[in-house]
Amino acid sequence: MWQRDIHLPGLLGGLLLTLILSGCTGMRMQTGPLDLERRQDVEVEKAYNQAIRLQPINASLIVDMARAARNAQDTPNILPEQGKKPEYRVGPQDILQVTVWDHPELTTPAGQFRDASDTGNLVRQDGTIFYPYIGTVHVSGKTLEEIRALLTRRLARYIENPQIDVRVAAFRSQKVYVTGEVMKPGVIPITDASLTVLDALQASGGGRIGSGALSSSSADLENVTLTRKGQTYRIDVQAMIDRGDLSQNVLLQDGDVLNIPDNFGKKVFVMGEVRQPDALRMLKGRMTLAEALGEVGGVDMATSNPKHIYVIRSGQWWQAKQPDLQKPRIFQLEASSPDALILADQFALQPHDVVFVSAAGIVRWGRVLNQLQGTIQSIALIRSLAR
Repeated sequence: MWQRDIHLPGLLGGLLLTLILSGCTGMRMQTGPLDLERRQDVEVEKAYNQAIRLQPINASLIVDMARAARNAQDTPNILPEQGKKPEYRVGPQDILQVTVWDHPELTTPAGQFRDASDTGNLVRQDGTIFYPYIGTVHVSGKTLEEIRALLTRRLARYIENPQIDVRVAAFRSQKVYVTGEVMKPGVIPITDASLTVLDALQASGGGRIGSGALSSSSADLENVTLTRKGQTYRIDVQAMIDRGDLSQNVLLQDGDVLNIPDNFGKKVFVMGEVRQPDALRMLKGRMTLAEALGEVGGVDMATSNPKHIYVIRSGQWWQAKQPDLQKPRIFQLEASSPDALILADQFALQPHDVVFVSAAGIVRWGRVLNQLQGTIQSIALIRSLAR
């Protein structure tokens, strides 16, 4: 058969020589433009090397990155001004329950099986209620104590020394809106007990923060947003849960919008000589290099080069926190060293990082030969047919 006439080394040499000679066709021996082009290439390479920094992953780098992460945590978020806990003020659509002691004819009839909100005094849109004897009373914007004093003063014309109690049977005038990755997004009323960020999140799911109330597998708790009067503020709920940082647990006001975004954009990409290349979602916004490699089944020991494991970081995600990370950076882990596993477990990945495991040199050469195999066989077939 024709395969017996093929001498593979000679054929490879001839093929490579042909490619080299074909690439040289039309070249001119003019040093001026060529030198200029080479200088331009050197300048481009120099600028590229300045823009991208290759750093070995070692103990010193781990310490520096941990220090930078702590500094980022210590930088407070810009939050709305916090005053003292306000006293609840009645507004339209609230329902009041008024009790006049020793005068059941003036007391709101609740009945044995009736809720007070069904039979109370509804605050109308103009901020008033109607009450027997004294008629229309403006109560909107007043505290319960102010309303009690007003009713007592007005009823004193008809009843000697009236004893009055006023409370809110249903809170309807003030509300906040919770949207995004919670179990029960919707409207939450503000009561006389006030409402904080954690209160609103817990009320949106009826369970514990981080499990029942929140879809913890898809919620980005580090970037919760609070929109108030056209201004948007970032709140790190994860810091409240992990470190007890209650400085961000702000009091909510009427009309606030609390949004819990998803974490679908917080991914790292693992590719190259690994068993199962994949895009991995960072749960709670955290993942180490060792965790990422473990999630994809580890490196392929047969084809990978353990000295060349790279983490490619664009720097766009954290540029608001750490301006030094705006430039692209490439980190290299030499996994053949004894402390490589410890370093990989301490190296914190960031969203959109690319983990690339390089192939061994012999594997790369074998793949080149595989790509050339079709061409080699075609040339051999042409030569055999030409004989």
